[in-house]
Order: sequence, then structure tokens, then C-alpha cells
Amino acid sequence: MTGQIILNKQKRCQWRAYIWILPAFALLAVFCFYPPVYAIALSFSDSDGVTFGNIVGFANFASVLGDGMFWKSMGNVFIITIAGFLTGHVANILLAELLFHLRNKLAGSVYRFLFVVPLVVPGIVGMMIWQRIVFTPETTGLVNQIVQMFGGSAKGWYSDEKMVMLTIILTGFPWGGGTTMLIYLAGLQGIPPELADANKLDGLGAWKQVFTMHLPLMVGQLKYFLVTGVIQGLQNFNLQLIITHGGPGVDGASNVPGYMMYDYAFMQSKYGISCAIGTVMFIITLVLTVINRRIGKNAEEVF
Repeated sequence: MTGQIILNKQKRCQWRAYIWILPAFALLAVFCFYPPVYAIALSFSDSDGVTFGNIVGFANFASVLGDGMFWKSMGNVFIITIAGFLTGHVANILLAELLFHLRNKLAGSVYRFLFVVPLVVPGIVGMMIWQRIVFTPETTGLVNQIVQMFGGSAKGWYSDEKMVMLTIILTGFPWGGGTTMLIYLAGLQGIPPELADANKLDGLGAWKQVFTMHLPLMVGQLKYFLVTGVIQGLQNFNLQLIITHGGPGVDGASNVPGYMMYDYAFMQSKYGISCAIGTVMFIITLVLTVINRRIGKNAEEVF
């Protein structure tokens, strides 16, 4: 009898807990769950953004998948995402390794602070600096001045169809610092000192320790950044919106799916097609995330 009374009290407490989290769940449902569900519904309509419009079935998806510009934009975002992941994370891992092996702790604290300071600068400011000072104008831009010093000719980096993708990848050089570097540094600091000492006794040099101990023990961080990098890469279109506008040229030399969504929705009022692009991107992201989780799980089991 006593056990039954205790069980009934526990059930009542559980219901009270559900009541307490109900407001938070309601806010999530309204602001996080409802918009994407409604967007998927719009992808099956010819909505103009004001009214839901008529149901058109899979016509929007057929239009998107049959559009050569969409596949070109997918190729562009694939290149930008892969290049951004490699350059950004290689730079941050190297930076974290340097800070981790820095013997002067005070200097290490100062450097960590300095590498995080750029985060307070809005991203749009950084883009405008790269556009207005580093790459353009053609005669006085910093990069063009350096190129001309070595006998080269000035280029319109963002306005040249052949150079725009390389320019987008180079924007933000040297790619180091910020929270990414801090997370990698925290991963290195979490390695047991006994393990590091054992590797030193085995005669492993600094580079061998990086590949045989540090990277395998940071699989969790790498997996996290791979997932978030793919998601952010597919969604990001800041440079296209601010600088290139999907161009230069009519062939969409720098176009990406995110900018196509923006263009269809806010420039052409074709919300149905815009939401169809978003739904396709969601499916691609979901598939890549599942594959990454499987690969990451296998990697953790190996190490």
C-alpha cells in the first residue's frame, strides 16, 4: 500500500513538471516548429507570400530540380563549404596546437583574448572591409597593389566570373580565431596529461602526436563542426546578398541555393518555389547529417 501511495505521488509530480514546461514547449511550437512545417506546406502551392494560393502538387519541386541554375548553385555551395571547412578548421587546429604548447601561460591568455576580439565586429563590417579595401577598387585595392608590385595586372575580384569563387573562398583570410579555435583548444586541454607523457616517452614528435593522439581524441569536436559546417554552408548567402548578388553575369557564377531562395521569395514573390528550394536543402542536410553521425560513431568506436 505504501509503495502504491509513493507511486501515485510521483505521477502527480510528473504532471506538475509537464505543466511547468508547457509554456516553453508552446513557444517552441509557435516560433520553431510551425514556420518550417508551414514552409513545407507552401512548397506545394503557388503562394505569392500574401495568400496561400492554389495547391500545385510537386510542380515547384519539378521546376527546381529541372533548373540548371539550381544545380550550378549546388555545385558552388559544395565548393565553398568544402573549401571553407578545410581552410577554416585546419587554421584553427594549428592555432589551437600553438596556443596549447605555449609555455608562457600569461602570453597564452593574452593571445586567446586577442583571437576572440574580432567576434565583436559584426560580420557585415568584415565583408565590407574585404570588398572596399582588400579586393576593390581595381586600382587601389590592397590585393591588386600587391599583385602589381610583382608585375601582375589588377583584377576585379568580385566582378570577374573566373575569379569570384576563389575570391569568396579567400575572404576572411587567415580564417583563424573565434569560438572554433577555443573549442579545439578546450579539446586539447581535456587530454589526460598521463597520455601525453606516455607518448613522449615512446618518442613521438609533435606532429606525430597531432595525428596519432590529438585528432583521434577530438573526433567529437570534428563531428560537431562537420554537421554545423554543412548546415551553415548550405544556408549562408551573406556575400552573395551583400556583394555579388549571385553574379557576376547572368550564369550565376557565385549563386548559391540560399540566395536563390531569397530572390524567389522577396524579388519575384514566388514563395512556393522558394519554399521548395528550402525543402530540398532540408532533405539534403538531413541525409548528410545522418551519414555524418554514422561515420562519426564508427570513428569513435575505432579510437
